[in-house]
Amino acid sequence: MDKLIESLPEIITAAAQSYLGILALLSVSLSVLAYFFFAKASEKVKVGIFVLLVVGVFGFGGAMFRVSTDASLSPQPVGDSTASLSDEAKILLKEAALDPGGLVLFERYGSSVDLHSNDKSLLTSKDPRALAVWESALQELVKHDLIVARGDRGEVFEITKKGYDVAERTD
Repeated sequence: MDKLIESLPEIITAAAQSYLGILALLSVSLSVLAYFFFAKASEKVKVGIFVLLVVGVFGFGGAMFRVSTDASLSPQPVGDSTASLSDEAKILLKEAALDPGGLVLFERYGSSVDLHSNDKSLLTSKDPRALAVWESALQELVKHDLIVARGDRGEVFEITKKGYDVAERTD
C-alpha cells in the first residue's frame, strides 16, 4: 500500500496523458470511494449507487470523447500552420525532417536537459529561459500535429506527414 501511495503522482501523470487514462482513473477512484462510503449500506443502496456511478462514468466518457472528436475533426490548413510557428519551432521541424528516423528527442536526466534531432543538439544553453523557449517550440509542433509523441514519457517525438509537408514549405 505504501508503494501505491508513493507512486500515485506518477500514476496520475501517466493517466492524464490520454482520455482513456483519465476515464480509467476516474472509474477506479470512484469505485474505491464508493466501497469505503457504502460498504455497510443495504443492497438496494449499493445497487443504486453502482448504477449512478456507471451512468456518471459513461456520461463523462461520452462527453470526453465527443470533445476529442470535435477537436480532431477541425483540421487546420497546412499553409496556416507555418505562419504561427516560432522561429525555434521552424528550426526544430526542419531538423526533424532531415533526421534519418524523423525523430526529435527531448531527454531529461538529472538536472540536465537535451533536445536534439538530426544529430544536432538544439538546446545549447542550460539557461532556464532557453529551455522554456525550446520546450514551447516542441509543444507548438505537437499542437499543430506536425510531430507526435511516441512512448509515454514525453521524450521521443516523430514527425508526421503533415510535418514533412510543412517543413518543405518552410523558409
